[in-house]
Amino acid sequence: MIIIRRNELSGELEKEQGDTRSLRSVVVAVVRKAFLLLITPKVRQKACIVFFLWLATSIIYYGVSLNSYNLSTNLYMYTFLSGLLEIPAYLLLWLASTTLGRKRTLMCLYLTCSVSISVLTALIMLLEEVPSWAKMVLSLSGKMAITAAYGLVWYYSTELFSTKYRSRVMGEANMFARLGSSCSPYINDIFGEVMVWGPSAVFSLATLAAAFIVTLLPETKNKIMAQGIDDQPEHVMEHVPSRPEHDPPRTQYDPLRTQYDPSTTQT
Repeated sequence: MIIIRRNELSGELEKEQGDTRSLRSVVVAVVRKAFLLLITPKVRQKACIVFFLWLATSIIYYGVSLNSYNLSTNLYMYTFLSGLLEIPAYLLLWLASTTLGRKRTLMCLYLTCSVSISVLTALIMLLEEVPSWAKMVLSLSGKMAITAAYGLVWYYSTELFSTKYRSRVMGEANMFARLGSSCSPYINDIFGEVMVWGPSAVFSLATLAAAFIVTLLPETKNKIMAQGIDDQPEHVMEHVPSRPEHDPPRTQYDPLRTQYDPSTTQT
């Protein structure tokens, strides 16, 4: 009886140790999944840059949109013009990103936003009373630039990563963007109570930092998007090859057909 009882106790002890090891392995696996982009050397730097860009862009976009109270401008006119200027912002973004490329366009947008808000901050600091129209023009110029930058950072981020990491990057980048949008009202309300020009100074410095950080990213215009798991940046970023003159014939795929049809062969 004593031997049987010892065997039962040892079996229960081994089972508890096995459960503990399995729980530990599950926790480790979850942590590794959560921080996969940060522990993978191949994508760590680009992931950190993209996360900062999303955080900064979201803070500036929503912060400038909600900054009419600190600027003492007409709330309704400011909000109306802020939404109306998003239409030309996206149109200019389409033209600029297809001609200048993603990287240079994003840098120019950040710098434009930073210069506009920096001039606004300097005027508020140096002058006792700044004309309402000047504050509205400078602030909305920065808003127009950051609106285009927000649209560009969306598809620029998808072009920087391979298929293995693309959806994960977009999900985690949106998490940082939501964090930034949650912080922007507090920057306006709390910091704006201390110094009227304080929120504008924060937004200006954030866009300036984002403009310099973009220089560390590669250009993706007219480049092949990464598909494989082990694609290297120098291979991923090659130009799209043109079709040779004597390319072998290709067949058109028709999902409604189940058999090969020679009549669809192209030369």
